[in-house]
Amino acid sequence: MNAQFVWNDFCEEYIPTDRKHTYYPSVITNERLYEIKISDLPVIPYFPVNSYYEWANYRYYGLRSASAYILVFDLSNLETFQYIRTLREQICESRNMSNVPLLVVGNKQDLIADEAGAAVKPTSSHEEKRRDIANLVKKHWKCGYIECSAKYNWKVVAVFRELITMIDSLDSRDQSPMLDNIQDALDRNKCVVI
Repeated sequence: MNAQFVWNDFCEEYIPTDRKHTYYPSVITNERLYEIKISDLPVIPYFPVNSYYEWANYRYYGLRSASAYILVFDLSNLETFQYIRTLREQICESRNMSNVPLLVVGNKQDLIADEAGAAVKPTSSHEEKRRDIANLVKKHWKCGYIECSAKYNWKVVAVFRELITMIDSLDSRDQSPMLDNIQDALDRNKCVVI
């Protein structure tokens, strides 16, 4: 999905991510320039619970201080969502997520699309499980949720646009005049010891 977003490229041969890949795209949206760092990781056995574990293995470096997370699962294999569920729980247990956007993405929508006519129509139980996942993510986790296809570039840009919108909404909320006034009052009451 990242290669599709950054380079508009998709490799037909599936090659699982075997090491950390980092991308640095620049994006202009809402008349603002965003310099983004995307770290694409292979399946990791656990989210680092503290800084020691983050530094002990290079592929974990920067995970605990990420500005946002995109957790991707395979729509054609809904069991892969369990990994996302476990990883999200570990993230929430190991850091404060109150101001960190998390977006859940179901990829490979092309493999279940019935309107395109190319893929097999999903069963009703599969559709029900997809709805349950979407409801869990949106209503209980209070996270964004998007389904896309990296192969056909369906909604891939929307994934990153949604994430930027989520980050912008946090930034605008944090920069409200009322919060600035409260922060100024707190700053005046700080005690400095030299």
